[in-house]
Amino acid sequence: MRLRLILPLLSIAALAAAQTSLRSTADGVYTTAQANQGRELWASLCQNCHTPHSGTPFKNRWMGRELSALFAYTRNEMPKSDPSGLSDEEYTLAIAYLLRVNGMPAGATALPSDSAALHRIRFDSVRSVPTSTGPR
Repeated sequence: MRLRLILPLLSIAALAAAQTSLRSTADGVYTTAQANQGRELWASLCQNCHTPHSGTPFKNRWMGRELSALFAYTRNEMPKSDPSGLSDEEYTLAIAYLLRVNGMPAGATALPSDSAALHRIRFDSVRSVPTSTGPR
């Protein structure tokens, strides 16, 4: 009987912990240096084929999704002439640049290059953590 009461509570606690560990791209999840390096990467490898992906169509496609999905797509599809031909670090720089051209703020911490960490960051335009704890 107690087990039936405890299991739902554990599930709720696990769900709450997972939700609090999610970050938003609006929280500043990349550095200015990464975005600058990403712009240089785009200028040397990407601009021959396309402009930086930005605006409503790009945001509609990725809004609410984890950055790991954008990372996987970018790594599997780009560059068109050599999909998966860049290092994970280079793909991360490209994503940092995409975040900047889509209006996401830079922060103090570098965007990670591993899928597990990127899975915990959601492409969003709303901060996931309040900036203050009290009324204004």
